[in-house]
Amino acid sequence: MAGGVSALSIAGQLVLLASLPLLTRLYTPAEFGLFTIYLAAVNILGAAAALRFETSLYVVENRAQARVGLKLILFSLLATGSLVLAAGLVTVDRLPAETHNLVFLVPLGLATAGLVEAINCWALRFGRLRDFALGRLMLPSFMAALQVAFGLAQLGGDTMVVAHILSQILFAGVLGFRVFSRADFRGVAEASWRDAARAARREYKFPLYDLPATVAGYAIINLPAVLIGSLFGTTLAGHFGVAARLVTGPTTLMATPLSNVFVAEAGKSADGAHLRRSGHGLLLVAAGAIAVPVLGLGLVAPYLVVPVLGEPWREAGHIVTALAVMAAFQVLSTPLQDVPTLMRRQEVRLGVDAVRALLVFGPLLLGFHAGWNALSVIDLMAAGGAAGFALRAGASLLLLNAMSSAEPLPNEMRPSPPDAARCHG
Repeated sequence: MAGGVSALSIAGQLVLLASLPLLTRLYTPAEFGLFTIYLAAVNILGAAAALRFETSLYVVENRAQARVGLKLILFSLLATGSLVLAAGLVTVDRLPAETHNLVFLVPLGLATAGLVEAINCWALRFGRLRDFALGRLMLPSFMAALQVAFGLAQLGGDTMVVAHILSQILFAGVLGFRVFSRADFRGVAEASWRDAARAARREYKFPLYDLPATVAGYAIINLPAVLIGSLFGTTLAGHFGVAARLVTGPTTLMATPLSNVFVAEAGKSADGAHLRRSGHGLLLVAAGAIAVPVLGLGLVAPYLVVPVLGEPWREAGHIVTALAVMAAFQVLSTPLQDVPTLMRRQEVRLGVDAVRALLVFGPLLLGFHAGWNALSVIDLMAAGGAAGFALRAGASLLLLNAMSSAEPLPNEMRPSPPDAARCHG
């Protein structure tokens, strides 16, 4: 089934890639830049929208507990969305005029993103892997279709953002009614707040350790676009966003099913030697099937971008080359990315991600203050990102070797098949 998840994930990304030559002719680099800044904010804040309680659905014992957990998740989404909206309203006068609409759109986007992730986690927990896989195709397809339709209607750059929000609402409606029963809806409404508070106390490690680590991880991937937009303008942010869509997004989703396979193996067997062999095998697959082709894409990108996307997007080709190196190391670190969580060593993940953040944002800010040109700064940032992903892969390998010589994982720490897959990508 992991193969099906991978195939539909790739198909969804191919839909996005196929739409790019049309979208780059319907929207300007500046409009793409605004969408890139919005998407970066939603990806970072959306990772914290439910305080990571959505991942606690993996360890619930039954649907009754899951319904209580979902009530806690919905409350968290409402609270964080309201806080982000209030913060935006307070700071709106200090923001560039072209970003004022984002004050209202970002809270809505992060709330719908958090809901989508919760539905994905629920689907995985209760064996709806087929529906989860279908969602990996539906969500990008909905967004691409809406963005093209709005672009053809010439409704303006903000509609790229509106299309993203609407696609998530459509996804939540379609997949939600497939994976939730009437009893689930009724159970969530009837769940007591006292039980929700007990669930929050029981799963405190998710907001305490997993939340900052996840936000740091998403910030490493998404915040550079925001900083590039603020330091060098939204046009360059648009080039960066298109380059990222071409290389880092697809490669991440292609590599994530390999992580799903490893988690599934951990759910079926606690034998450390078997897990080590599985992990090493998945690393070889990631290197040969994904990382090497990504590096090849980086080599040819400067020659292909203008014929495919148009002359205004020439700078995106150089950025693709820089990001391809970082993406290759990201691919190599992905198959074992859940090892710290499986071993309940979230503090290790937090420490590694803190160092990774320094390796990305340090060069970016230093290069800017040193007066380097924008493309050189991006090259330096990508090199730091590659080093950070290499560090993550090394830490996971060390923990995996420790796992192979340790006692089997307790049952409550192991995901139960067939739901052992990652709910977010």
